[in-house]
Amino acid sequence: MNGVPICEGEIKVLPLAFESFGVRSMATLVKTDDITLIIDPGSALGPRFNLAPHEREYLALASSRQRIMEAAKGADVLTISHYHFDHYVPNFEDWTWTWSSPELAERLYRGKILLVKDITANINPSQRKRGYMFKKFSSMVADKIETADGKKFEFGETILEFSKPAFHGTCKTQLGYVLMVSVRTPKCSFVHASDVQGPIDGKALRFILDRRPDLLVIGGPPLYLKNFKIDEESLATALENMRRLARRIPTIIIDHHLLRSLDYPEYLHPVYSEAERYKHKVISASEFLGKAPVLLEAMRKELHAKEPMSKEWYSKLEKGKLGICD
Repeated sequence: MNGVPICEGEIKVLPLAFESFGVRSMATLVKTDDITLIIDPGSALGPRFNLAPHEREYLALASSRQRIMEAAKGADVLTISHYHFDHYVPNFEDWTWTWSSPELAERLYRGKILLVKDITANINPSQRKRGYMFKKFSSMVADKIETADGKKFEFGETILEFSKPAFHGTCKTQLGYVLMVSVRTPKCSFVHASDVQGPIDGKALRFILDRRPDLLVIGGPPLYLKNFKIDEESLATALENMRRLARRIPTIIIDHHLLRSLDYPEYLHPVYSEAERYKHKVISASEFLGKAPVLLEAMRKELHAKEPMSKEWYSKLEKGKLGICD
């Protein structure tokens, strides 16, 4: 798999799975002359509207798993920013939400260098448990596992630099912490900022700006949870911080939580305007590849109304019974 060259062509980036592709994910393939890595090699579906995911979502999920597994064949390093199931492949069998199994997890992690979020500090209880199970399993198949919080790793002239744990959205959130990562070569800089939701927190904003990326991949705030799990003030802060990023960074991919809402372009209008003013670009992951966003989760109600699903279809939602490749 080849990515899109950025800057001097020293770094190539290929989005593998995102909300704009129809699944929950921020999986990204990154290549330099020294190393090939996948950041957050997971994808999943999620609950929404009290409706089960539509068949189209399962097709997108299966396709995303195939892309990630194929890309991983040529990857040296896999990084995991945190232990939510849309950011790594767990080692249990589930064909409803994560499209995972022990066999898939083993294929993904075998022989790889894993640079991962620390499970002993700056982590909430649910992620600590998931991280423990992940480490216990992957230690038997991976070549090497190392905690990455706040660390730098050098591969030839390529430097991977991980942030200290950053809030998963708002300060003191119960969702815990995530790691951002920058990939630097002598002439290029790329930053992947998973689940910082804008960012909302000023320290996360400073980490990104200090790395002066030519390309930034960042998760936007969960607009669909407005006045439920995120307040107006936090959404306003995220918007202003994204405007600041748009002034400084030539190309920004904003995706993930934000694209679980069909009206995200209206919310992002001030960011688009700021980017245009500086002749910069703000786009989704799919648009980075020249494709229109396909927001299947946000369209779930409409999909079920137009293409109703039978109970029998869901009863066959097990490995090998739907004709969907794993």
